[in-house]
Amino acid sequence: MKQLETVYNRAFWDGYYLGQKLGEWSDTSGSNATQKKVYVGKGRTFYAKSNIAEFLIEAYDVNVGDRVLIQGPTTGSQEMILEGMQVDQKPGDLKASKSDIITFKTDFRIRPSDKLYKIVENN
Repeated sequence: MKQLETVYNRAFWDGYYLGQKLGEWSDTSGSNATQKKVYVGKGRTFYAKSNIAEFLIEAYDVNVGDRVLIQGPTTGSQEMILEGMQVDQKPGDLKASKSDIITFKTDFRIRPSDKLYKIVENN
């Protein structure tokens, strides 16, 4: 149940199986998910020999240690912890902001159509 609560949902109920009618299952509107994805940027390049992904940050800051999600039509959904990155080709940076170009190691190929999201706790 804890893992299910992390995705978009309107709470869990016993449903029609126990005779409840529509509208009885949620006392709040919208999602009760415990976390959400926030758009950060878009893919640019993948360096296959070294398994390095490059992204342009367009919207939201990202930090080393953040949990990120990379999604694309061919890539699918790949979740990972950002263990290290270079910002604008400078090693050792811990934070990237809008208009920065970041590179980091991945175990999978990324494409220019891929989007980078940060997973954040829903308050």
